[in-house]
Amino acid sequence: MNRKIRIAFLIDTINSVGGTEKQLLGLMASLSPDRFEKHLIILRPPNAYFHLDDESVCRRQISIPSLLSTRCITGVLELVRYLKARRIDIIQTYFVDAQLVGTLAGMLAGTKKIVCCRRDLGFWHSRGLIFLLRQADRFVDHFQVNSQAVGRQVANDELVDPGRIHVIYNGIDSTLFDGCTRTGGDQGPVQQAAGRDLSVGILANFNRRVKRVDLFIRAAAEVFRVVPDVRFFIAGDGHLKAELQALCRELGVGGHVEFLGAVTDIPETIRAWDIGVISSESEGFCNAILEYMASGIPVVATAVGGNTELVEDGVSGYLVASGDYPAMAEKLCILLKDAGLRESMGEQGRRIVARKYDWPRVIRNYESFYFDILGYDYESRLDHMGEPEEKPGDQQGARNTAL
Repeated sequence: MNRKIRIAFLIDTINSVGGTEKQLLGLMASLSPDRFEKHLIILRPPNAYFHLDDESVCRRQISIPSLLSTRCITGVLELVRYLKARRIDIIQTYFVDAQLVGTLAGMLAGTKKIVCCRRDLGFWHSRGLIFLLRQADRFVDHFQVNSQAVGRQVANDELVDPGRIHVIYNGIDSTLFDGCTRTGGDQGPVQQAAGRDLSVGILANFNRRVKRVDLFIRAAAEVFRVVPDVRFFIAGDGHLKAELQALCRELGVGGHVEFLGAVTDIPETIRAWDIGVISSESEGFCNAILEYMASGIPVVATAVGGNTELVEDGVSGYLVASGDYPAMAEKLCILLKDAGLRESMGEQGRRIVARKYDWPRVIRNYESFYFDILGYDYESRLDHMGEPEEKPGDQQGARNTAL
């Protein structure tokens, strides 16, 4: 079939520029337009800050307010018609509602492959939801996960055959972080606020307690007793902000912890920091850690989920047990007192990102995955962009349901 592979990316909505949404947008932007026809389908209106400038992506909204709404059935049928009319080869889903809707629509449309993405450890899954997912999972051809830890969780909780689970790590555009290592000059607004003090920062989500920003603040209070010339920055926003600010006052560090709010220029923000921290108790694969490492600063993170696959303890940073803020403070003090160690760990992190997680490297794994599940030879077709050779059974409506 001398044409592009057609992929429909289905997601509940896009309410954030981080996490899963950031990875999806990066994937669509990086996939070769010569080899892939890309469709973005959302079930609910995105937030006002979302803009899709990529002209190579076809965008469609199919309104399904909830799975229990009367609009759900008509929405599924609308999606079926869309998939059929455009002869979509692969439907790839993000989040639970999209999986349930996309799996049903993909089956009814005869889409060749249904791919489901899992990008966290399911810390919020109830028993009822796990039961529902197990039923729906039987009709999914492949699962895409962003860490070995997430793959194990899916296999254990949802009883998915590990042979159907494929690990593709998150990607990052490291060029955005070139020259981000903090220096004495060329200070941005955040750096000017930090003055000459050492600085420790965290990219945070104030809407999920699992991110445990409170532990970062408690560690800051411990560090300040040992290293007084240090400032702490929290970039992010959400409904927990007032509670976290109150904790700062309670611990006596209100004047040393600055809340930056939601930041739009992450590289410029990190440029002000000497160390980046992640204090959450559950992570699939942390984009913030990738951004710290791409910026050339060392990382102190909790040893949960994909963090242990990303941070090389003692090489690019330190890992501490979940909830152990005294250990976090101890590692921060070690780094704050040793400029040479900070520099060497930061450089190691930058090299690791360039070697394993830069988008050009990651995208080859994605493209190879898509070619492979459709039965095409990716490597032999690189010189024939967009012209994967049709194989037996590669007709509209022919899905390989063998697991």
